[in-house]
Amino acid sequence: MISLEGWLEQITYHSPQTHYTVARMQTGPGSRPVTIVGYLPGAAAGQGVKINGTWVTHPRYGEQFRFENAEITRPATVSGIRQYLESGVIQGVGPATAKKIISAFGTDTFEVLDDAPFRLTEIEGIGDASASAIARQWQRHRAISEIMNFLQKHGIKATYAARIHQAYGEAAMDILTHDPYQLAEELPGTGFVIAETIAANTDLQADETRRAAACTRHLLHEATAAGHVFLPEDGLRQKLDQGYEIDWEAINEGLERLIEDGEVIIEASGDETGRRVYPAVLHQAEHGIAGRLAAMMALPAEAPAENPETIAAHIEDRFAVRLSDEQRSALASVLSSRTAVITGGPGTGKTTLIQGVAEAFRMTGKRVCLAAPTGRAARRLSEITARAAHTIHKLLGYHLETRTFEKDPDNPVQADVLIIDEASMIDAELMHHLLRATRINARLLLVGDVFQLPPVGPGNVLADIIEAGIVPVHHLTEIFRQAARSTIIRNAHHIRAGQQPELIAFSNDPGDRDFFMMEAQGPREAADAAVELCMRRLPEIYGLIPGKDIQVLTPIHKGVAGTLNLNRELQKAINPGTCGLAGASHQFRVGDRVMHLKNNYAKEVFNGDIGNITRIDTVRQVLTADFYGREVSYDTEELEELTLGYAISVHKSQGSEYPAVILPMLTRHYIMLQRNLLYTAITRAKQLVILVGSPKAVNIALKNDNPGRRLSGLASRLRQGMEVPPE
Repeated sequence: MISLEGWLEQITYHSPQTHYTVARMQTGPGSRPVTIVGYLPGAAAGQGVKINGTWVTHPRYGEQFRFENAEITRPATVSGIRQYLESGVIQGVGPATAKKIISAFGTDTFEVLDDAPFRLTEIEGIGDASASAIARQWQRHRAISEIMNFLQKHGIKATYAARIHQAYGEAAMDILTHDPYQLAEELPGTGFVIAETIAANTDLQADETRRAAACTRHLLHEATAAGHVFLPEDGLRQKLDQGYEIDWEAINEGLERLIEDGEVIIEASGDETGRRVYPAVLHQAEHGIAGRLAAMMALPAEAPAENPETIAAHIEDRFAVRLSDEQRSALASVLSSRTAVITGGPGTGKTTLIQGVAEAFRMTGKRVCLAAPTGRAARRLSEITARAAHTIHKLLGYHLETRTFEKDPDNPVQADVLIIDEASMIDAELMHHLLRATRINARLLLVGDVFQLPPVGPGNVLADIIEAGIVPVHHLTEIFRQAARSTIIRNAHHIRAGQQPELIAFSNDPGDRDFFMMEAQGPREAADAAVELCMRRLPEIYGLIPGKDIQVLTPIHKGVAGTLNLNRELQKAINPGTCGLAGASHQFRVGDRVMHLKNNYAKEVFNGDIGNITRIDTVRQVLTADFYGREVSYDTEELEELTLGYAISVHKSQGSEYPAVILPMLTRHYIMLQRNLLYTAITRAKQLVILVGSPKAVNIALKNDNPGRRLSGLASRLRQGMEVPPE
């Protein structure tokens, strides 16, 4: 590690969300400025800094100093203070106001801001309200810098400073120094890591029972993030003992405390695997799903008024289709079942069957409701059925502020039939809320492709329901003649069966083929090929529009062929420029393709929604993007909900369709290369798929059909018909 000391001459880039900073640093009078990169909350020109790091050579930007930690000092001279305040580090203080403050207080400016901000009212044009606002911003900036310095002193990333300050305000430093395990209780994931690091680097004597409870909570949080619903008790205890050196007495007491507080439930598995430790909310979800489905299945379903063959004939005439024997059988069964599942690959007629079932129930006067787990899946369902469709959250009346649902057993969804598409994406918690809000005598049809990637959240509900075997399940396998002409469809079924897909080399004369392999040696060649395909070859050959018709999907986020770098390179090629607004990882510009990262029910935009930036107000620091015909605005505090959308992960693409998909497939990504990931990626394309990489990587994905079973007890609960306690 090398130390450098000096002052910040210019801020080239600073993210207000992550605090990642690129700056020019002056190390002494007359010296040549150096480029520094790292995390620096509240970065401003004029600040004095002492940084520790190493010299690196960036392939594009040359020599840089990458620092691991930084100690910030305030400028001591009048010119330094002026430059510091003019940089915009304090919201509401621009060059004109900064000049007035410096003129009034000179080198005493910081003392005034620290101890006597009311004196700002001595300056003409600054009233009580403005002085209070400046004081609040200054105190926030100072507090975050203090937290950052403390974290970095203990080897913790400065990126957590703003989040900790937001959570605890003025009490943050006292909590960090005297009770860091409070973070473990209130900031899932990162809080425990921060507390452990602080405890290891200080003489803090932690309460071992509290530490055991915090560690258990952390391990369960990690398991949930990995998709598991519970952890085996023996394995959990072993990790606490051997991984964290917590003695058995503290482990027992920690578990008892979590049980008493209602956070954790431990129960026998009913088999040789021993007891299971559940987060209480997921235990309730599993019980609730099993109990509600058992109750619904116990009610006899009303037989259809018309003969199934008559209904099938009406549907064929209504939609100008020809139902297969599989579809006819499924239709007849669904019409006479309380609950059913339809699953199958692309081109097997799931959409036609949704249309048919909805029409059949409407013929008999039933109120039919269509829904899907994501906004884009709901929009697609609405487009293909020409009927209104909702997200499940909107259907249930989700309240963002309280994180509760309006619909429940006392106020259920007013529908006789619920048809849920893309059901493979529904996690355990959401399915629990959906079933609680479904009338006990309603019909429920779950439609989805169980071979796709599992839900982002915990559980694998659709797969568990199918495995349990208590609900009628209809597997559609027959590929319709029109769909069978598509190499995309044929290859999807080959991949689903673990068979080698048809890989044809891409050329400028592709004919009527729609699935290709472009070989690339390594990530750099693959990234360059993806940009070339987007910018030149696909627009020239197919007339596809860059940034609109072509979606790059990738298994990874980091690296040359990951989403972060590909987005930077695609933006530079498709939408070059300098003016814009700094986000967490990228500079946003008018015309950029963007993706929303989390469900925001207030704005009515959802995780994975794709839009385009229509305008940026650089004065008000507000960005406006168009999502499917709706304009949505974001201020700087909300930009963490956006990222560039030229390249996205395969997981984020679920429920969507794109005219053309480009997918890097490299052996270097072997950890992420799985059959269901490859299958999910190619089934997102409607017209064209191009794999960029090596056939060997495709073979690795084909052979990896065991991505890791999620720990869930739902299938066994469904089989056992366990009842849930009254709610």
